[in-house]
Amino acid sequence: MSYIKTHGILLKQTLLANDDAFLEFFTLEFGKIVVSVKKFSRSIKKKREIDFFRLLEFEIFQGRNTKSLKNIQTISIYNVFSKDIDLNTIGFEWISRLHKILPEEKPFSNLFQIIIQLWTHVQEADLIKIDAFFRIKILTYSGTFPRFDQIRNAGFFSPENFIFQDKPFPSSHPLSNEVRQVIEFLRRSNTEEFLQKADKLPKNNFQEIENILNEIENFHQ
Repeated sequence: MSYIKTHGILLKQTLLANDDAFLEFFTLEFGKIVVSVKKFSRSIKKKREIDFFRLLEFEIFQGRNTKSLKNIQTISIYNVFSKDIDLNTIGFEWISRLHKILPEEKPFSNLFQIIIQLWTHVQEADLIKIDAFFRIKILTYSGTFPRFDQIRNAGFFSPENFIFQDKPFPSSHPLSNEVRQVIEFLRRSNTEEFLQKADKLPKNNFQEIENILNEIENFHQ
């Protein structure tokens, strides 16, 4: 049993009848964790401090079977998500995906840093492009996204079993070479590279990319 400090973002609140709460966070050092908070509903300070689209620093007591919150403070507030309805909608979709995909107690420090960087610069690229980049990173770190450099030209791709071929086959999806190249760039680039080149990525390819991501998520989530 010990005290631990970490940084994190809120993924979910579960309020209990006795005014306690279970809060789920995605943290830098520990991945997704569940923390109990005594009398959360009665604490004006904690309710004001703990909210979505914030980078939080908190201290946790690690008990034998559970973690409980001791102290918390806000490091950064990403107000843009509350000011833009489209960003707000997409932002909560991202949080929902993180909550659904990430396993408990498994750190993904690089993914955490990507999220904070994207939230900081979310208005610097078209939303459909940022959404595709974000979703590809989540799928990649969860182990449910293939390399799109397995072929070098146009072909066919199965979102179910990640097979690539040059001829159509059952359950395959046609894949243009341009779309394949954009997807592979999004998969391997870091946030800085993506933001630098986002304007040059052909926007007309992203509806097809969104369709591919939807199919992958339907099969693997």
